[in-house]
Amino acid sequence: MRHLNAGRKLGVTPDHRRALLRSLTLALIEKEQIQLTAGRAKALRWHAEHVVTLAKRGDLHSRRQIVKLLGASETNASGENRVRNAIERLYSDYAPRFKTRPGGYTQIFKLVKRRVGDNAEMCIMRYIPSEDDAKAKGGKATKKKAAPATKEAKEVKAAPKKAAAPKVEDKAPTEKKAKKTKDK
Repeated sequence: MRHLNAGRKLGVTPDHRRALLRSLTLALIEKEQIQLTAGRAKALRWHAEHVVTLAKRGDLHSRRQIVKLLGASETNASGENRVRNAIERLYSDYAPRFKTRPGGYTQIFKLVKRRVGDNAEMCIMRYIPSEDDAKAKGGKATKKKAAPATKEAKEVKAAPKKAAAPKVEDKAPTEKKAKKTKDK
């Protein structure tokens, strides 16, 4: 039993796990949305949210803690420090966006399709978009207001409405036949 051993092992050594979570956190900060396995997304959630919480504090000590969490030796091909760019993005974009939010900065959406090689459950992890972005795209800011459309609702809307057939009175044809018979 794994008493008092929190966290997921992810099937790798501790050093590999730290490096994996650092790189996934950097990728999430840079791209705002990444596709990964469900286990990795659940393990990454704490790191992604903790980095934003530290950035919201905005002091020097929290900046140093972010550097410690993300590492400081990674660079881009052009020589720019990838971690430094991510920290600047945290302070300029994410901290103001989540200023009033007490937590829960990420969303995990499970995908229907599984990974081809090993049939692993895949999901998309992203930071919650700001309300301004959601309104600009025409979407709803909250889940409660947006109701998902079901297949039945789509079929009902797609089915053409049949026009009501005019009612044929039984008396009209009989009267015509009666008139014709009287004339003869």
